[in-house]
Amino acid sequence: MSSKKRRKAENQIIASAKKYRKWFIIGPAFKLTEAVFELLIPTLMVYVIDRGVTGGDRAYVLKMMPVMIGIAVLGYLSALVCQYVASLSSQGFGTELRNRLFGHMLRLSQKNADKLGASTMVNRVTNDVNVLQQAVAMLIRLAIRAPFICIGSLIMAAALNLKLTLVILCALPFLIAAVILVMKLSVPLFGKVQARLDKIAVISRENMSGARIIRAFSRSNAEKERFSGESGEYYKAVVRVNRISALLNPVTTLIMNVAVIAVLWFGGMMIEAGGMTGGKIIAFINYISYMVTALLVLANLVTLFTKAAASAKRVDQVFEIPEGEDSETAADGPAPEIKTDGGSSEGACGTSASPVPAFELINATLRYGDDEKVPPALEGVNLAVLPGEVLGIAGMTGSGKTSLTGLLTGLYRCTGGEVRINGRDIREWDKDELSRTVRIASQQSTLFSGTVADNIRAGDPSISGERIREVLRIAQAEGFVDEKGGPDARVERGGVNFSGGQRQRLCVARALACRPEILILDDSFSALDNATALAMFNAIRDSGVKTMVIVSQRVGSVRHADKILVLDDGKPAGIGTHDELVKTSGIYAEIFRLSGEGGDGQ
Repeated sequence: MSSKKRRKAENQIIASAKKYRKWFIIGPAFKLTEAVFELLIPTLMVYVIDRGVTGGDRAYVLKMMPVMIGIAVLGYLSALVCQYVASLSSQGFGTELRNRLFGHMLRLSQKNADKLGASTMVNRVTNDVNVLQQAVAMLIRLAIRAPFICIGSLIMAAALNLKLTLVILCALPFLIAAVILVMKLSVPLFGKVQARLDKIAVISRENMSGARIIRAFSRSNAEKERFSGESGEYYKAVVRVNRISALLNPVTTLIMNVAVIAVLWFGGMMIEAGGMTGGKIIAFINYISYMVTALLVLANLVTLFTKAAASAKRVDQVFEIPEGEDSETAADGPAPEIKTDGGSSEGACGTSASPVPAFELINATLRYGDDEKVPPALEGVNLAVLPGEVLGIAGMTGSGKTSLTGLLTGLYRCTGGEVRINGRDIREWDKDELSRTVRIASQQSTLFSGTVADNIRAGDPSISGERIREVLRIAQAEGFVDEKGGPDARVERGGVNFSGGQRQRLCVARALACRPEILILDDSFSALDNATALAMFNAIRDSGVKTMVIVSQRVGSVRHADKILVLDDGKPAGIGTHDELVKTSGIYAEIFRLSGEGGDGQ
């Protein structure tokens, strides 16, 4: 990671706080005002005790009472202003940083997002940002006040008696050494605690999303044990770091109490010798108490800021990941020159170079990880599909079908070769323009909480109610949607109030909303009966979609395509029509035989 990229990442946290920079001045200013008033009280008490109480001057005592009450009230009001400012700025900072981090995550390439993992990203945008938000609040409220109280108390105590102040100065090196030691031990541990929390989030997410599978396979006890094991490790990590952090308070208190005993010892001798008064001793003890309290606050702040430093590092790690295309792919430079068979005017799959293919893959290769020993998900794919054609993609599980659709939609970038849409390298396309041109109904059938209309408009926010009705009819979804209340029918989280086949049809309707030129149906017929699947296929063809890609393990879903690409372990294993592949491709013939769909009418 270059220093330029690191500065950019770190600046995101600073930039989130810039909007509230005036509050970073106003808040501490009021807090310091409150601290000044607080430091005045013991000195005033010297005069009240020595002149008013010891000297028997009641009038002086009554005279000083409103002054001291006024100072206390002004200090209280200053503290309230600082509290308000700290709350306002810390909440605003947290919101700004959270929005920036969330937006950055949405702009990450799919490969980089996969590396981070969903649970880790959720933790960083919630827990880690919350820690930083709390640190900002404490920075405004206490980070300046506590050192000021320490130094101010020391100065005021020195003004009362310089010799007794030397006792306090002797204790300071021990206090500083204790703070440094605790920081050195706890900083690495806080990072490990957050990492353990990430693992707990991963297990929780897997169990919540796969609850039905866990129950179906009676794995509840096994998952409980897995969660308990990870939770136990998290508990041990938290206890370990808290034990170290907890040492600060007692160590600080012990050191300062020893200093107080020494002050009382030497102060008593000074009173007997006539070098100190009772009022000054009381004021001196008050200033030591201020110092002890402030040092305890500093100790807690050290713990908090240590934790915040670990969280800031984790947030920076996300910002350091470049947005958009994968930095390790060929996308950083101009499109490579791809050489095909010399002198041939034929495209990659034997079609004429004119007209321009709707999409074309030339020696396309995709590798998810960085380990060269791991075989690529796709390798050496050459394919050209003309406008108006229907392409079927068939293959066994894990053959690379969904990986190929990821290349066509720009979700992943080629690690080798080239992908062209309408004759243009996919890396030259604007993201929004590509999204409008190529749409996919993915095999996950993901729906969002809201209404049916809200989910359809996720494909195009500007579409009318009439268009929503139209795409629902095309996707064979109008009937069950009307039964549930029409386009305004409620969709629960994840679409759990719809069946698998209904969710698939709603996802197809969403993909059709913006009238894409290329529509990819990634296993979108798997939960449909043959009659519904065939009706939807014909309706889509008649709807004006120029080019369609159907990905399926069922031969019946792709057999009517103009051409079918067969994949085997990420490599092309045949291309042609259904009848041609049954005769020429052993893999396709085997899929056809195993599917038992030789006689279906789809």
